[in-house]
Amino acid sequence: MRRYLGDINARARGLRTRLLSRADLERCARAPNLMVLQRELAGFGFPIADGPATPSALELAVRRRAAGLMHVLERWCADERHAALAVVLEDEDRRSIQAILRGAEQGISSDVRMAGLVPTATLPERALSTLTKQPTVVDVVRMLVLWNHPLGAPLVPAASGPRPSLFEIDVALQRAFAARAVARAREGGPQLVEYVEQVIDLMNVWSALLHFVERDQALVDLTFIEGGRWLSRELFAQLMGLETREAVRKRLGRAFRGSPLAVAFSSEAESLVELESAALRAQIEWQNKAVRLDPSGAAPLVGFAIELRAEVQSLRGIIWGVALRAPAALIQTEMVVA
Repeated sequence: MRRYLGDINARARGLRTRLLSRADLERCARAPNLMVLQRELAGFGFPIADGPATPSALELAVRRRAAGLMHVLERWCADERHAALAVVLEDEDRRSIQAILRGAEQGISSDVRMAGLVPTATLPERALSTLTKQPTVVDVVRMLVLWNHPLGAPLVPAASGPRPSLFEIDVALQRAFAARAVARAREGGPQLVEYVEQVIDLMNVWSALLHFVERDQALVDLTFIEGGRWLSRELFAQLMGLETREAVRKRLGRAFRGSPLAVAFSSEAESLVELESAALRAQIEWQNKAVRLDPSGAAPLVGFAIELRAEVQSLRGIIWGVALRAPAALIQTEMVVA
């Protein structure tokens, strides 16, 4: 049964007004150095700690502000309607865990592993920091299980073999999220169901773009996640037989024609990072349309969460662009916020 979300949506709409506009972000991108950028962020209400203006310190301020905004929303969902918000929060947790696992596999520094993550009630700043300090992917899984995180236990089988595979753990993470999200989305109504379908479709898109070069049809059963709408198992299998990434992208463009994600696959994005940003912008635009069609649905809640993610990612690019003294025009072209 669909839960009433009217008061939560009102809070989500209020929180969206506190997010930075495109003009605000462009102003930040024009900062000549990190000290000026620090002042700009402080003026926008970011919790800037005392100390020198460094990329790590500014990224911490961005994450803390994001966590604070999320916490406001979580307080309003502390009842039987929490299942609707839980879908959105676990999507952020999934993305964070995925990034941290890959960072552990590559042996990159903990600061870099924290980049672009959005803290939640189930994975707050301190927990994310602890996970980024784990030396191996198995240690990350152990911590999640120790904390009884809902996405921890499903990863144990893949992490328990003599040679744990990041690939297998990653697939287990996606399957666990998808199963929980599909089961809970109905309580949030059709807009939340549609959002979950988009997320699963995109998980399959990234798998296809990453693995098609292996020309291995066995990967279809290994990597395809059920629960999407526009990318079927049959089409996924066809993608695994294509020879170039451009061919895969064109086929995806036809598959998603008429979908909320169509504009992302009709863009000129050349890399997976650019395509991911284009997909996020398409999702935000779709949620804006969904709000107009049914203001009582879950779109305001979902829209706030993904716009917050877009802000965090945009600010990360701005921070490092200013630190590296990149031209403001270049920084602005790489912002996720439209």
